[in-house]
Amino acid sequence: MTAPIIGPRTLEQLEGALRVCEIELDEAVLKRLDEIFPGPGGSAPQAYAW
Repeated sequence: MTAPIIGPRTLEQLEGALRVCEIELDEAVLKRLDEIFPGPGGSAPQAYAW
């Protein structure tokens, strides 16, 4: 079996990806994201099991 290893190839790509750690979303944005992507409902992990 083979599987790709997903990740940055260069230091520049890594630094760009790490910037995501600096993002803070306020309550209004989080609420809107929950409206757009409500998830399966129920508690995890059962709600996410297939």
